[in-house]
Amino acid sequence: MAELPENILQTLERYRNPPNKLRSVQEINARYNLALENYKKICFMSGDVREQKVATHSEIKTLGWVLGKPEKDIIKDITEHSNRPNFPLQL
Repeated sequence: MAELPENILQTLERYRNPPNKLRSVQEINARYNLALENYKKICFMSGDVREQKVATHSEIKTLGWVLGKPEKDIIKDITEHSNRPNFPLQL
């Protein structure tokens, strides 16, 4: 068997032991809450922050799904952490 280049060996090792591996519900929940706080900060920033906002929004939704939260609860959390007005639902 031929020797593998060093960068391939490093890549394989990273896949076996990812550095940011989420291990527990508590850690995922903490990451979810941190992402919500980051989203709040991004919403109040000036300038073109659309890419950051979209990326953080996606992270929040993904973490919420992993936690088993319903879609409407995730959206509610995101809205509460944004600078948009939160209007009550009209039924």
